[in-house]
Order: sequence, then C-alpha cells, then structure tokens
Amino acid sequence: MSDPILVDGSTGEGGGQIIRTSVALSAVTGLPVKIINIRAQRYVPGLRAQHVAAIMAVAQLCNAEVRGVSVSSTEIEFVPGPIISNHIKIEIPTAGSIGLVLQALLIPITIADQDVQVSIHGGATYGKWSPSLAYIQHALCPILSMMGFHVTIRILREGYYPRGGAQVLVKVVPPKDCIKAIDLYERGKLLDIKGVAHSSSDLERADVSAREVDAIQDYLAQRYEVPINIDAQYSPSYSTGSGVTLWAVFENSTIGMDSLGERGVKAEKVGIDAAKNLSRCIRAGATVDEFMCDQVIPYMALANGQSRFKATSVTSHARTNMDIVNRFLNVKFSVLREQNLWVVWVQSSNS
Repeated sequence: MSDPILVDGSTGEGGGQIIRTSVALSAVTGLPVKIINIRAQRYVPGLRAQHVAAIMAVAQLCNAEVRGVSVSSTEIEFVPGPIISNHIKIEIPTAGSIGLVLQALLIPITIADQDVQVSIHGGATYGKWSPSLAYIQHALCPILSMMGFHVTIRILREGYYPRGGAQVLVKVVPPKDCIKAIDLYERGKLLDIKGVAHSSSDLERADVSAREVDAIQDYLAQRYEVPINIDAQYSPSYSTGSGVTLWAVFENSTIGMDSLGERGVKAEKVGIDAAKNLSRCIRAGATVDEFMCDQVIPYMALANGQSRFKATSVTSHARTNMDIVNRFLNVKFSVLREQNLWVVWVQSSNS
C-alpha cells in the first residue's frame, strides 16, 4: 500500500469541505489519505456529526478502512477499496446538513459501474452555512446532468434545526464512460425562474410560505419578463422551520440561491433576501452562482478535457477545493479576471 496523501485540515478555508473533497477523491483514485488538524481554527474544532456521516457514507461505497472517525476527532485516516456498493444507508443523528453529506458521496459515484441508491435518515434539509437540499436538487443536479451524471432526489420529510429527522431517497445513475467536460462560458437566454418556499406545518396558520412567495413574486416580477413559479409548501417536521430556494433557468446553465427562515425574522424578508441575491447574480452575468463555483470544481476535474465557468467571485472555499483536487488529480486551474466577473478554466487529463 502506498503512503497516504497528507492533508492539513487547517489550511486554506480550513473547514469541512477539505474533509469531504479529500475523502471523495481518495475513493476515486484509490489513494489513501491522512487528514490532520481537522477544523483546527473553528470555534468547535474536529469532526461534527455530518462530517462523520459523510466519511462513513463514502467508506460504505468503497469498502474503505477508516481510523479516527468520530465526533470531535482532529485526525483521520481513510484507506479506500474498490467502489462496489450500490445501496448506501446514511444515519445522521443531529440536524447536520444532508446537502453537505451528498457533496462528498456523489463525487466518487461518478466512476461507479452501476446505479446507486442512497437512503438517508436524519439530518436537515435546510440549515445555516450549507446548501439546502432543494438547492442541490434544482441547481447542482441540472448541471451534473449536463455532464452525463444523473441524480434524482426525493424528500420524504424535511428536516430543520435542532432535531433534524429528515428522510430522503436518492438515485444516482453514473455516466456510461467518464463524466463530460462542459463549457459554461455563456449561459444563454433566461428562460424562467422557479423556486420553493417550504415551512413546517405548524407555520401554515401564519401563512409563512405563502407570504414568502408573495414577496418573492412581487420583487422578481418587477425585474424580469419571464415565467416566475414559486411553490408554497407545508409539511410535518420534527422542528419548526422555514426556508426558501430559488433557481434561474438559462439555456445553458442554472443558478440558485437560498435563504433560511429564523425566529424573529419576517417571512417577507426571508423571501426578499433570496430574491435579491438571485437577482444580483443574474445582473452580474455569472454562469454559476458563488456557491456552485466550489461545488462543480471536483466534477470538472474528473472530466477529460477543458471546462470553464464565470462567477461573481472565487471564494476561499473554491480556492481550497482547487488545492485539494491538485493533490489527487492531474489538473490545471486558471482563474482570470474578465470585467466584473471571474473566469475559471479547468483543464484535466483524467479519464
């Protein structure tokens, strides 16, 4: 067995994304990895429950040997085996982000030789500092589909802080050969804007989702002459919560934004915040939103050829992801300023 790739979890952005990308690409390449100083600069350092869930989900997929994987651990080792599992079961005992767990798991499934079913029990579909599951579903998945990688997400029960308790089913159909390089330099014409405002059923009497939708519709209808369809939803959840996810569909790309409801914040403000942020990204001319920027990088790196996109900013998350990708794959990144946008080129020779 080769010596593990050593990754310092405190470098760059210094958060959980270092763990997720490192473990995912370890599974892809078959190279063992050792991660030290995990989240060392965070207020609560070490692994959280969602990080443990993500690592163990990837371990299930590739029958990996793991060491040190427990809550609060600041050092782990991950020794991957071949990707053979086709049914992954994930348990998240907290309100940890399901979107972030999938961020790690989906990457290695790109090289699976069969469809993979994922069952998730627990966790949150909406949360702070993480993409909503609706964002993954409606913003990330369409771009992955353009790359020949098809992900279908069914949310059986939404989950909010503090109890979580979501139930989600995911079906993944990997590409027949390798994932395709894509050119997102031009996004094309804006076709429509869609979205969902979801609230736990105990907020239905206060019309929380309906008020969010009305505020979003009023804001966007004054600015865009395209169909605008925002769905107000309510359903049972173990904890009270509300969240909005919006996505703008272009001929050649999809950009998304989300906003989390909070106690003491009016529903109208939650809706308008999401609409303003989406509108800002549309006006800037970006072909991916600032959160998608870091999420698509590993997929583009796994493609064989050149991919590119335009973003309003290249975040510390994105730059850290580039650094981690370069530890495992033969990839060249170029980041260039073009007027008010950043153009990111990903040149890969991976097959």
